[in-house]
Amino acid sequence: MNYFMLRSIDHAGYYETRIILMLIGIGVALYFAFRKRDYRYLIMFVSGVVFQAWLEYSLRSMAMRGAGYSLSVFGVTLSPMAAIILQGCAEGGILSLMAFWYLALRTDQDSGSDQWRTYLAVCFIIVLLAGIVGWMARGLPITSPRPMLGTQSIIRVSITILIAVLLAWWKGGLRYLGLFYIGLLIYIVLTFETLHIFGARYIGILDAAGQFAPASTLPQIAVMFLSHTFEVAGGKIHYFAVPYAIGLIKFRR
Repeated sequence: MNYFMLRSIDHAGYYETRIILMLIGIGVALYFAFRKRDYRYLIMFVSGVVFQAWLEYSLRSMAMRGAGYSLSVFGVTLSPMAAIILQGCAEGGILSLMAFWYLALRTDQDSGSDQWRTYLAVCFIIVLLAGIVGWMARGLPITSPRPMLGTQSIIRVSITILIAVLLAWWKGGLRYLGLFYIGLLIYIVLTFETLHIFGARYIGILDAAGQFAPASTLPQIAVMFLSHTFEVAGGKIHYFAVPYAIGLIKFRR
């Protein structure tokens, strides 16, 4: 059975809300940079932008987004390159920063209750914005039928995870990598499960007529779980491992 990640969010305000989150992420990164002289958040934001843009470029190059895939922002359909840049900035940056923020809250001795409240407030905004998009996108045509659990994808993600783990182990940062992974999962569940609940991003199959249809309950749960834990979170741990390995991210011991 072939499974697909189906989504109808690309023309329903998703990227407008991601731009809002991008601006929040930039604000958080600049606050830590200029008020606390902590540039790690800014570095992690940039890391997310670069790696996410490369991922989107790879997905498009392998035609894994589906034929004729496009996205629009404020009613304007973007060119492929503009869309890749936007996805890097509006998706990768905030995801990487939120995951690192959780890591920093768990490891920095001066992380007080105020920082936790601010982090949780941003988490609430993430759920709220995803809920708005899910409501707007319900029932709209599918914009991206991405194949799931393909051999090429499994190999690519497995290699990425292996390299990231080895880099973290080499620098003695496996605990940091693990906390970053948990931070990724938190962001992913808050965003994508909210969209999943509204039916704007879900697991599908091809029916007998060759049309996309929602998969049954068990595959929905199992494949989405694998997507969250392995493909998305696991496939993005290098967002932290690479800058950490080259000495851009450091922790007080």
